[in-house]
Amino acid sequence: MKRGIWIAWVALLGAAACSDDYVAGNYNAQLTNRSDGCSLGLTSGQNASANFTVTQSGSDVTFEVKDLAGLFLAAQVGSATLTGGVDGNDISVGRNGTIKSTVGGCEYTINAEIKASQDGDSMKGRVEYRAATNGNADCGSRKGCLTVQDFNATRPPPSSSQ
Repeated sequence: MKRGIWIAWVALLGAAACSDDYVAGNYNAQLTNRSDGCSLGLTSGQNASANFTVTQSGSDVTFEVKDLAGLFLAAQVGSATLTGGVDGNDISVGRNGTIKSTVGGCEYTINAEIKASQDGDSMKGRVEYRAATNGNADCGSRKGCLTVQDFNATRPPPSSSQ
């Protein structure tokens, strides 16, 4: 009987250790532009403020980016909303671009992905923009391009009912 109780405790502790963090909330972030390989108009090293709201249902999360950062995101990918999931304290959300651009025979959209990790009421991560091209030779440096922004964000502590 004692062995059965011990196994139950190990299973319970293992499940608790693997549970997803509660990441929902309203965040204030500081963005730092790192590289602009996709020529989106960002200046490396420049900082900006951003606000975003995260909603969560189980392991599914949605980021809604606000203000100027949201306008920039929407101008690149067609929306300021990114969807994905949380696994433990690791968060990954993204959006495939819907705004088609053409340069010569090159047709492309810009996709965005946020990869982050949660630590209490802080989130730290990276926004990556990549071009999805039709592979035409006119795409040149857009093939495989990467634009990166790093961010640090905080939220007020969640209420005790969550």
